[in-house]
Amino acid sequence: PEVPPRVAAAVASAPVRAGERGRLAVVTAPTATLLSETAAGRLDIAVVQHPAVLHGLAAGRVVLFPTWLLTPADDPDDPAGTPGGARRLPVAVRPREEAPAAYDLFVDTLASRGRRVETVTVSDERAGLALVAAGQATLVTADPTLTADGIDRTRAVDPPLPLRLRVVWDSRQPDGEETERTARLLVEALSLQAASLDVAAARAAR
Repeated sequence: PEVPPRVAAAVASAPVRAGERGRLAVVTAPTATLLSETAAGRLDIAVVQHPAVLHGLAAGRVVLFPTWLLTPADDPDDPAGTPGGARRLPVAVRPREEAPAAYDLFVDTLASRGRRVETVTVSDERAGLALVAAGQATLVTADPTLTADGIDRTRAVDPPLPLRLRVVWDSRQPDGEETERTARLLVEALSLQAASLDVAAARAAR
């Protein structure tokens, strides 16, 4: 759910661009669900948040996506780039059980800067965006287009809070070699998208 729509589309189309044939079905679900479905053989390949317990699944390299901090624009005491700011607004997050290890890393990274971390659970980024616009939360997103009136966007660099993604698959399945070839295409597509967003974010910050 945290993968920006444009990135998801680019990754899903990678096998087609490489000449692979076959019908594609796309499922959007939390990391924990995607891992269990892949391990059970109901999904061939999944893009999940890192870190995560893989339960014997094969995995590609970790790909880091830049993120942006969304804060209410009408708060002069809320310094840009600080999750929670001077008013210590809670950070909007998805439920911990969806990706426990990734959630803990995110919160621990914020806490490592000596900040008291308060969170508010939201069902998705749309709900988080609404809370930011209402002046009740901040939100970290990898979506370069996510914004609304009354919201400031700054690159999340202090501390860095990249979205860490990884392609996983079950190499033990009968068609494991074919699945791995497709998975490698997805890894490359994911890496290209991350690099493109990183360059665009760096230019925008100048």
